Amino acid sequence: MRQVVHVEIPSADNDAQKAFYGALLGWQAQDIPMGGDFTYTMFNTGADVNVALSPVGEGMKPGDVLLYFRSDDLDADMARVSELGGQVILPRQDVPGFGALGMFLDPTGNRVAFWQDIDTIQG
Repeated sequence: MRQVVHVEIPSADNDAQKAFYGALLGWQAQDIPMGGDFTYTMFNTGADVNVALSPVGEGMKPGDVLLYFRSDDLDADMARVSELGGQVILPRQDVPGFGALGMFLDPTGNRVAFWQDIDTIQG
């Protein structure tokens, strides 16, 4: 059975979002510089599921909460998406030092993704 391993929440104002989820759920935020002007904000939820903020924009609007499912073989899982009636919208993207992801639409049109940890990529 596959686990949800990561959730992205749209954010138009990271400071407000960090304050909100910190006060509401007790989550501690950590800003991770990703290069250039992009900083990824992740929360320590105390669980095996990561939660992060994604900037509101063309690819993410309010209400577009994105679930990532664990994958031990991203390429094989992404190949099955089309076979099962889904549509790949973002083929494999490697995230150096962290892992890789692939995004797809399920048969209803919901945007979801797979995440493969770097540990399972490197063996």
